[in-house]
Amino acid sequence: MEPVNYEKRGYLLENFRLFHLDTSIQEDVDFHYHEFHKLVFFRSGAGRYLVEGRSYVLRPNDIILVQRGAIHKAQISPEETYERVILYISPAFLERLSTEDSRLDYCFSAAAREKSFVLRPDYSRRERMNQILTNLEHTTRGEGYGQDLLAQALLMQLLVELARGVGAEHYQYAAAENSGEKVTEILEYLHDHLTEPISIDSLAEHFYLSKYYMMRLFRARTGFTIHAYLTDQRLHLAQELIRQGAIATEACYRCGYGDYSAFSRAYKKRFGESPARGRERP
Repeated sequence: MEPVNYEKRGYLLENFRLFHLDTSIQEDVDFHYHEFHKLVFFRSGAGRYLVEGRSYVLRPNDIILVQRGAIHKAQISPEETYERVILYISPAFLERLSTEDSRLDYCFSAAAREKSFVLRPDYSRRERMNQILTNLEHTTRGEGYGQDLLAQALLMQLLVELARGVGAEHYQYAAAENSGEKVTEILEYLHDHLTEPISIDSLAEHFYLSKYYMMRLFRARTGFTIHAYLTDQRLHLAQELIRQGAIATEACYRCGYGDYSAFSRAYKKRFGESPARGRERP
């Protein structure tokens, strides 16, 4: 496998965690991803946020939606104080609380579907959202009977508000810069053809690019090599299929692998357990 320039950052042992940070960033942060969902409520600072090849110039009160497995990084001026509220949320936790009609991970799946990862709500919706977030922050810091249940209820309220905003009420999405448009097109193509055979040569031919230029450009904008990105996305798809009840061999072929032994080795290396063991988990 090709070497990659990305890393997994952080572990989440709780159902969710909230951080309110007010510090500058002195060192450049590498591209990375998480096994949990991430919400960033941007308060102040100057810079950009990169998600899945797209780059956004941030404004105060922007909301950044980072779905589990999405590669991202912040590029914030070290001259500015970077204030943000961050929520890390367990996908399994949201799955347990969701209903057939109301999916609590809707804001993340909608962002991934629309290929747009920064929300810019208007004043009235922003104030409503900020009030819920403030209540949640105060509750997570408090103690007493029912504190955990109240925090859970406020988180659900926040996620419902976000889901309504990206759904019927149509929150405004921030526009991404055009500088990475070609990489964005490649990412969209890879997502749409994830389970099909894809070679570097055929991809370069499809986009009328030199394959060496394409590989350098892709890695510079995402932190991944194309091969590593495809592998990681296919394994994430296989993991989701297995969690939904598919047997390991079915997940192997449905996610684009043609050889089960290679799939099993890659899956175990990626997730630390065999595909069969993953199916045994609740």
